[in-house]
Amino acid sequence: ILQEARQLQTCKAGNKTHAIEHGDLTSVRKDFWRRLARAHNSSRIARKGAIDPDSSIRESGHRLVWPHVGIPDSTGPGSPSWIRVTEQGIKQSFDITRVMFSRGNVSEKIRFGKLVKEGDVVLDMYAGIGYYTLPALIHGRASFVYACEWNEHAANALKFNVMDNKVGDRTKIMVGDCRKLAKQHNLVNLADRVSLGLLPSSEGGWRTAIRALKNRCGGWLHVHGNVPVKEAEGWALWVCRELSNFAREEGKGDNLIVLCSHMERVKSFAPTICHYVADIFVGPPEFQSLIDNQIILESATRAGILQSDSSFLPSPADIAPPSCALSPDGVLSQEWMR
Repeated sequence: ILQEARQLQTCKAGNKTHAIEHGDLTSVRKDFWRRLARAHNSSRIARKGAIDPDSSIRESGHRLVWPHVGIPDSTGPGSPSWIRVTEQGIKQSFDITRVMFSRGNVSEKIRFGKLVKEGDVVLDMYAGIGYYTLPALIHGRASFVYACEWNEHAANALKFNVMDNKVGDRTKIMVGDCRKLAKQHNLVNLADRVSLGLLPSSEGGWRTAIRALKNRCGGWLHVHGNVPVKEAEGWALWVCRELSNFAREEGKGDNLIVLCSHMERVKSFAPTICHYVADIFVGPPEFQSLIDNQIILESATRAGILQSDSSFLPSPADIAPPSCALSPDGVLSQEWMR
């Protein structure tokens, strides 16, 4: 209908051409959105928008078109752009024009909630509106979650969501760059599990995540990334090698292992590129029982992948970075991710 309206911006009446006034076209649009909303029994209509890949805060590109237009002046509960999505019994509210949301991650949210053990202390370094914070608290029964988020609008939604889901007493929400917040709030030697859910790469937060793990028993890092499918195994091996280097540099001890026990394919990001999550244990070998520790201890690097047949694939000490590694002249070169 809108396309036809644009085509009718000029029309012929006899031998004369008349231009449809801008106001008339605006009224056609409004009437179209009103009819569409009524047909779908909806009180609002929004236009889907893209997320700027160079934006560090991952702000939404969605815009309202009816009855309000653009980004409303107000935000929060009661705002025209404030919505709620409920998944697996978890209520997630946010401003659709200011905060991104991906339904494609729902399977990973469920999986993360199952991975978290009752009593775990979790650090969520890129918390958003609570994509992984909320499953950790509600389904995983984590004892406490430290949640960092640098998009102020997402952080405000997270504050609302933890209260709405009645888990606010087990959450500390910090607004800003997680790497700076970790230093300000001394987020070291406290976490059983760290979520690194930043795309396209969470590489800039790996050292901070290592510092956060408990010194005595180590813990798990859940490393997200957009990775070429053909490089997935190499990426996991490289991540293990990098984490091993960071752990030693940060004084986590020489008697530690870095073991990737699983790689989860979350969703397709682009042709031949997928969103993966690597589950990686970093800590003393006596605190994991997935594989015969001797196999790892006898390897040159003590870092690598637990394969599907329970064999161990060691990470070479001189492994080359994959194409998705952050670099000034690489595919991923954004300064804000480093």
